[in-house]
Amino acid sequence: AKIVQNIRKTSSKISPDPNRTPEFLENFPLDTLRMVGTLEQRGTLWALVQTPEKTIQRISTGNYLGQNNGKVLDVSDAGIKLEEIIPDGFGGWRKRDGNIALSE
Repeated sequence: AKIVQNIRKTSSKISPDPNRTPEFLENFPLDTLRMVGTLEQRGTLWALVQTPEKTIQRISTGNYLGQNNGKVLDVSDAGIKLEEIIPDGFGGWRKRDGNIALSE
């Protein structure tokens, strides 16, 4: 009997940047963060994010949050759109879209 193993090689160019300094909101799991409002300052819309410790942090496009390299793609009055980089289960990485809706 011939045994064939199919091992998927990850030639993906997706990976977290090992040289990027982690931001404060990356200390928390994404599901523990709540968007509680927005603030507009000099043409930039900031999302106000509450941590599990009840402190409020402001973030905007390009900032990071959550524990999976979640990069903020867009901030609106309705919520935050982000893109995470997560393990693909084969030793590589894949992107996953996410969002945090404004909490009522």
